[in-house]
Amino acid sequence: MLDEERYRSLTCDEYESAVGIGAYYTQTRGIGGLIKVLPEDFEVWEVLNGGLDARERFERWRPPPHPPVRNALLVVKKRDRETLRVAADLAKILGVRLRAVKTYGLKDRRAVAWQFVAVPARSVLDRIDVPIEVRGAQALVVGEAHSVETRELLYNAFRVLVREADPDQEVLENFVREVNSRGVPNFYGLQRFGVSRPITHLVGYHIVRGDLEAAARAFVGLHTPHEQEHVIEFRRSFLESGDWSWAAMNAPKSLVYERALLRHLASNPGDFAGAFRRLPLRIRRLLVESYASYVFNRALTENLRDGVPLDEPLEGDLVARVDRFGRPERKLYEVSRWNIVEAARRVREGTMAILMPHPGHSVRLPQNERGKAILRALEQDGLRPSSFRLRDLPEAGSMGGYRAVTLRPLRISARAVKEDGVLVEMALPRGSFATVVLRELMKQRCALAYVGKRVH
Repeated sequence: MLDEERYRSLTCDEYESAVGIGAYYTQTRGIGGLIKVLPEDFEVWEVLNGGLDARERFERWRPPPHPPVRNALLVVKKRDRETLRVAADLAKILGVRLRAVKTYGLKDRRAVAWQFVAVPARSVLDRIDVPIEVRGAQALVVGEAHSVETRELLYNAFRVLVREADPDQEVLENFVREVNSRGVPNFYGLQRFGVSRPITHLVGYHIVRGDLEAAARAFVGLHTPHEQEHVIEFRRSFLESGDWSWAAMNAPKSLVYERALLRHLASNPGDFAGAFRRLPLRIRRLLVESYASYVFNRALTENLRDGVPLDEPLEGDLVARVDRFGRPERKLYEVSRWNIVEAARRVREGTMAILMPHPGHSVRLPQNERGKAILRALEQDGLRPSSFRLRDLPEAGSMGGYRAVTLRPLRISARAVKEDGVLVEMALPRGSFATVVLRELMKQRCALAYVGKRVH
């Protein structure tokens, strides 16, 4: 069972295990170093169907020749801000509801990111020719958004500077060869759970087991040693008192979502479902999905430690064809003694991927060690796949899904720059995490090195 007490004294070398990550896959020695010392050290941008490149469209922007009709496509450049916070600010500026602002994916906060956003066309008809200024961001209208489905996102491109690293070119070349050949474990990265406070899966766990009061208490009060001191003090005082009204009056202004939840509880004591509904639906779903991601990570770690191969299909595995951008198709195939040789050939070629479930109430579990690892992780927490059908917050429930067990970059390069710097450039399939590749390259003891904090 998840132990909340552990998170209050979490040391930096325990961060990865706290979110279910516990093994390396590549054999090359780590180069150490830090990423995200500055937001400019980590650049990421989206590429949509048709090759529409967010960075290129922003840097070469021209107002669209024709006004959008139904949904306007915007390209947003943001620096050191969360995607959902920028979307909320944009919604307020345009006078639309937050749910009307559609993104194709979430991007790292500690970064410079270029991403596409779709909004109702009527909200920008008087802003087609001018940039829309948002705190920490700028948005430009580039045309009509013909689809707002996340599947429109082909891949994400990255340019990352690793500072204070060992820039041994031979090590870098060996790493690139190994990753191109075998990939890396397709973990959910630390960003999914919170960087300085990786607890979203704990909140999600309480929601899934039906204890919304415990979920709200963890959401507001659970703290780690790596937050700001005044925030830690607030959270600690709340946990000691349990006073929701006091917390609503004293929550730091930076805790936007906590304040929204607390204001509702101060006016409606005991209405924890209503309090969570003060958060955007996407946040509610992310909390539940965060717990599912944690279960996936634990199962994948168990498979790695037990020697279950990630690059060879087993009987009972679920596999799917992948397109040239690394995206699995929806149709699943089960590996049997009759097709395992063909499946293995296609996996080696990169035209098929081995999948493992992202838990939910409607997923199909592989009848082998991959499926058993998922069930064991859930059972250790007193849950099962059907638990994701939520009674009190049904809109946040999860059917589940499927995720490739390995992440293979569409392209990757690494080269030494200056005396102690390494520049990594790569393109990754939608839904994967650049930090998962970078942790295999850096192999740092302390995960805070992946958010620009020096390891002591």
